[in-house]
Amino acid sequence: MVEAKKRLVVNVVTNILVVVVNTIINLWMTPYLIRNLGLGIYGMIPLVISFIAYFNVLTVSFANTVSRYIAIYLNKKQIEETNIFFSSAAIGLGFICLIVLIPIIVMACSFSKIFQVTKGFEKGAGWLFFLIMISSLFMVLRVPFRTGTFVKHRFDLYNLNEICGRIIRVVVLVVCFTYLSPKMEYFGLSYLMMCLFAFIFEIFLASRLTPELKIKSKLFSWTAIWEMSKMSFWLSLNQAGALMYLATSYIVINIFLGPYAVGMFAPIALWVTLLGTFAGSFCSVFSPIALEYIAKERLDLLVIQTCRSVKFIGIIMAIPVGILCGLSSPILKWWLGQEFSELSSLVWLLIMPWIVTVSVRPMFGIFSGMDKVKIPALVTIFIGIVNLLLSILLITITDLGIYSVAVSLLFCWTGKNMFFTPIYAAIITGQPKSAYVKEFLPGILVVIITSLLLLMLDQLFYMVSFMRLLTASVSVALLISIISYKLILNSQDKDFLWSLFFKTAKVDNCG
Repeated sequence: MVEAKKRLVVNVVTNILVVVVNTIINLWMTPYLIRNLGLGIYGMIPLVISFIAYFNVLTVSFANTVSRYIAIYLNKKQIEETNIFFSSAAIGLGFICLIVLIPIIVMACSFSKIFQVTKGFEKGAGWLFFLIMISSLFMVLRVPFRTGTFVKHRFDLYNLNEICGRIIRVVVLVVCFTYLSPKMEYFGLSYLMMCLFAFIFEIFLASRLTPELKIKSKLFSWTAIWEMSKMSFWLSLNQAGALMYLATSYIVINIFLGPYAVGMFAPIALWVTLLGTFAGSFCSVFSPIALEYIAKERLDLLVIQTCRSVKFIGIIMAIPVGILCGLSSPILKWWLGQEFSELSSLVWLLIMPWIVTVSVRPMFGIFSGMDKVKIPALVTIFIGIVNLLLSILLITITDLGIYSVAVSLLFCWTGKNMFFTPIYAAIITGQPKSAYVKEFLPGILVVIITSLLLLMLDQLFYMVSFMRLLTASVSVALLISIISYKLILNSQDKDFLWSLFFKTAKVDNCG
């Protein structure tokens, strides 16, 4: 735990750096792709990328379970047992990827027969799908090796890998578009190069950080596979339900409204993804700490850590969410052009409620860490089905168009995370049902104040230039940060923050 705290600041900083780099690349790449490919062709890219989640329902859930078991046994210094799970996981995931390769090839060959593809680009769409899916398999195969950076709290090295991979993707894409021709299959090639590099570098890091972990065929254990599979089944079910939220939106819009509508919806949905990545940069740092508390059976400290994480993440994320909502119209106009500025209301519908979803993310670690994933999985898939059906219903019987999926997500996704997630987390940790609910309320308050304040500034001053947008955003962000520190954080929260830099307080102070 001492090592975790010692590296907490540098891990958070490098996590934020990854998010900043990823955000800059995506904000640049979206208009770049639209300008070079056209809106209809660009709409195929987010549609295909969304399929990574579908093919990874089984593999990623199993991989996440692997990280949990390896981290716990390694923290207990049970090296032999750790290697049994590590070897079984690596071999098992390799076998799963070989099986998944078959439906990938079938889907690639028949992609244009299933979805609406702009005429003349059917072959390119198939290649795009194939390359992106192969990339996802490398992403899955690297997960067992990520355990090294995970248990050693070396997120700085993991983040270096992520940044280098993204730079490689940009370089390959620009070179192909410039010296060959702008084709969507070259986007798939750049994605593959990024994932292949990350996979190789992850193996190198694991060999340096955790040399005691070895893949040995003789250590492969069906018992270990079965033990991990029991949890991964429910995680898979939970992920399958989660797919019926934002990921299905691209498919529903493509089938009922066409690729052009996907191209209009995708940039707004991209913001949701970037915000999720930003929140994940904080959650990922606290996850191994939570697992250590669980391994040591310190439920009291786990509860304190979770409450503090929910509050901090809610307040931190409320600022960028409020900025995007309050300045949505001028930002869209500056970023993508006048036609996209009309989607300001979609930003409010899709992104404003997201503050609830990102705030409760630390609680998901409790579910998996305490092996309480069955009920969340059943609830997630049930509400996910309701969301899918409601989206289809609204898009067919109303004139809401792409707004249909946003309305459906507002009721289903946000509703689940506002009520079920915090209450269930409180029940399994023996806390009052309102224990975690009250922790994300400050974030909701901050996002409302931030967005309304910026909306008022936009009405008073014509926010048309980048400098005006930047000045307004930074000024309000600083003001809200000061107010939050002074009025929302209690003395224990403040002590914890200062302890990260000056080591003057204990991490485990009760809040």
